[in-house]
Amino acid sequence: ELAVLNGGVVTGKAFDDRVGVAVMLYALRQLKEVPVTLYAVATVQEEVGLRGAQITAERINPHYAVALDTTIAADVPGVEERQHVTKMGRGVAIKVLDGGRGGLFIAHPALRDHIISIAREVGIPYQLEVLYGGTTDAMAIAFRREGIPAVALSIPTRYVHSPVELLDVRDAVNAATLLRHVIEKTPPPVIDKFLERRVK
Repeated sequence: ELAVLNGGVVTGKAFDDRVGVAVMLYALRQLKEVPVTLYAVATVQEEVGLRGAQITAERINPHYAVALDTTIAADVPGVEERQHVTKMGRGVAIKVLDGGRGGLFIAHPALRDHIISIAREVGIPYQLEVLYGGTTDAMAIAFRREGIPAVALSIPTRYVHSPVELLDVRDAVNAATLLRHVIEKTPPPVIDKFLERRVK
């Protein structure tokens, strides 16, 4: 059962990845203009091989993709700061690199930098994420077809995969706001620059 704690923090089960769907829907409701054809997809079986993302990427073949997920926030007593991965309440996590079942995933540099510049421009708090041992749908998407520029925006969450996951609602709202701005500020000429960086 969802419980609201102090300071905009909530606890409950299965935030991974209900919060990703909530972020997507909130961003879509806030959109003012969409300069491109937009697909908003809630995928399945991310935890058992990124299966839904693989099929979706093959069928849609998007010009770029932003995956939404939770990520580890290990900012708790007894954990060294260098092992925190992310911190709750410090903003949306923009993926730099992660390590999953199939090796390492490095977020598309031009897309990642574009998203960071938008976050700075509109004043959205963010943190950079490097996570060893897990991955997101962005990895499955990136390795489809000729290569699809992909990155993940993640919500810092404590106790992931437990019945008492914990997150700061402000991080989720910031993720949705950033996603909305990314959609609005990524017209075809910008997308073309992402595609120029693909290996041919």
